[in-house]
Amino acid sequence: MLFSLRRGALTGAAVVLLLGPALAEETTLAAGAGYRRPIAEVAAAYEQQSGDKVLQIYGHMGQVLAQARESAQIAIVCGDRTVLERAQGVAFERMVSLGFGKLVVAYRKGLTLTKAEEIAGPEFKRIGIPDQASAIYGKAGRQFLERSALAATIDPRLIAVATVPQVTSYVASGEVDAGFVNATDAIGAAANIGGFVAVDKGLYDPVEIVCAVRAPTTKAAEGFVGFLGSAPAREILNRYGL
Repeated sequence: MLFSLRRGALTGAAVVLLLGPALAEETTLAAGAGYRRPIAEVAAAYEQQSGDKVLQIYGHMGQVLAQARESAQIAIVCGDRTVLERAQGVAFERMVSLGFGKLVVAYRKGLTLTKAEEIAGPEFKRIGIPDQASAIYGKAGRQFLERSALAATIDPRLIAVATVPQVTSYVASGEVDAGFVNATDAIGAAANIGGFVAVDKGLYDPVEIVCAVRAPTTKAAEGFVGFLGSAPAREILNRYGL
């Protein structure tokens, strides 16, 4: 009888061991490059809690949506709600808000700003801006320049690049004197730049960042999106200005 009980216990343990890994799944997420830091941290926290794997792709939203149209493997797309709602050729089951993004002007070490409009000063000779046609904060930067009546002064100094992280990298290296980025990326790069100042929210359209889920959904995709509202996820997102 003792042998039989032990044998039964071992068999049960074997079943648990076999089923455990099978319960883990993976999902693929694509997101705007300017939100790589917080999304990657949230994904890592979700993986640790659930055992699921979150594969991640980052780029400007034009690239992200093009990849989503080409690959059904991309189950979640994170970025500006307005852009995702208007996306052609890709449909979403629902969207979960991460918070509202903030446009800021980051500046290199050795310079300082007390407000965004001061980039019109002569010491700011080169100013980075993400793609003004497809990058969220490139569009927001353009709106700020037009609405603040600084476009004529600043446009000749603009250095256009594809994404927010590229602007931040240029500011950190001193290749540009300042640049339009989101608060999230500026917070992540705080040790490498001189600092940043917020742009008046009235001078650009609201930027709501969401994660949108495609149908049919999977366990891992549903689990990750559900995790976004948890206390650990909110702590990460709040820390990055969302």
